[in-house]
Amino acid sequence: MSYSEQLLDAIERQDFSQEKILLKKALDSDEPEILASLAENLVGLGFTDLAKEVYRSLIARFPKEDLFKIYLAEILLNDGKDEDALTLLYGVKPDSAAYLDSLLVQADYYQSNGLLETAYKKLLEAAKISPDEDVVKFGLAELDYLSGRYEQALSRYQDLLKRHKTFSEVNLNDRLFQTLAKLGRYEEASRVISQNGNEILDIDSKYQAALVMLAVHKDEQAIIYLNEVIDQSPDYVNAYRLLVDAYEQQHNNEQELRSAQAGIAYNELDPVLYKKGAQAALRMNDFKTAEELLQKGIKFLPENIALRIQLSNLYVKENKDEENIALFKQLDDEDLEPQVHWNLAISYQNLDQSAKAKSEFLLAYPEFKDNSAFLKQMIRFFNTEPNAKEIVKELLEKYLKLEPEDTEMQEMYDNLNFK
Repeated sequence: MSYSEQLLDAIERQDFSQEKILLKKALDSDEPEILASLAENLVGLGFTDLAKEVYRSLIARFPKEDLFKIYLAEILLNDGKDEDALTLLYGVKPDSAAYLDSLLVQADYYQSNGLLETAYKKLLEAAKISPDEDVVKFGLAELDYLSGRYEQALSRYQDLLKRHKTFSEVNLNDRLFQTLAKLGRYEEASRVISQNGNEILDIDSKYQAALVMLAVHKDEQAIIYLNEVIDQSPDYVNAYRLLVDAYEQQHNNEQELRSAQAGIAYNELDPVLYKKGAQAALRMNDFKTAEELLQKGIKFLPENIALRIQLSNLYVKENKDEENIALFKQLDDEDLEPQVHWNLAISYQNLDQSAKAKSEFLLAYPEFKDNSAFLKQMIRFFNTEPNAKEIVKELLEKYLKLEPEDTEMQEMYDNLNFK
């Protein structure tokens, strides 16, 4: 048994008392091939410090064997010693048999550090050396995808799929449908998904598949993928919003509401879930649940005016005028949107607070002067106010241009002129 084998056997038995001695004897006595195998096994077992000593010894004995430099460089990169590693990698000359391997390690390093264009250049150089090397083609495809060169990525993935279904643990059909989707070719993407759906195991790919299926109105399939995503990872918060959209497309109010409520349990800061959950509840005439959702949304998102307006609309519908007014008490008037002024006008009118109602109607008017529903409410309010004949007349003229068939308003206008 070689000293290298004795060292590995001791490590397997977790006997570390002789590791330094055995390593020295291995370096002094074992054949280079055995030492190379030892270093590889040590890396696999996580004993990279020992592996580094072996590779350094081999490099000292065989300075022209560049593969040992590359293996050592990979360990150094994992240890965060980038400068030392790059010195070794750049020391491998273009005429070396290991130059391609050096370029691949460099490309991986630059990509992992966000220097995509530098990584791409390294791979293009590698492609010139070995144009049929699939690992190079895959690396270029990945960088094309990440850099938004989707047509080039598509061509490379299609070529790789002629020979592989997966590459470096990446499902190439996943990449294919996602690239097609990026190009807006959703029908083609959905066909790839349908043909290979059982092979989509990655949770992010399932989410992307659901997006594609929604885009081509295959809502049932989208729902299946989204539920699988949530089953795998209940805190995958983006899936809930998409699931709500899918059930909305199906007009399934009950499931839409449940999905929104489930999503809020994991993300209390998503305004869309509050909004759509409340809308679904209202379509089922469940005003209480809609109120509770919107009140909770405002509690966690007090700056979200849209949720306040949605709750305000509900309060107006329920004639909860005091609650509606209280909803905006703490906000400055200049921060209020026209819809808020309209809603407040209605509530103040219902509470017989005419001066405030008048002010709110006038503040809302510039935005809604061409809205027949608003004008009709404003007309009815001012028609009960003293000395407002001319205002009512002007409002009626604008209204009747929008709704000339409204006989009630026409009659009111005629009566004003007759007087």
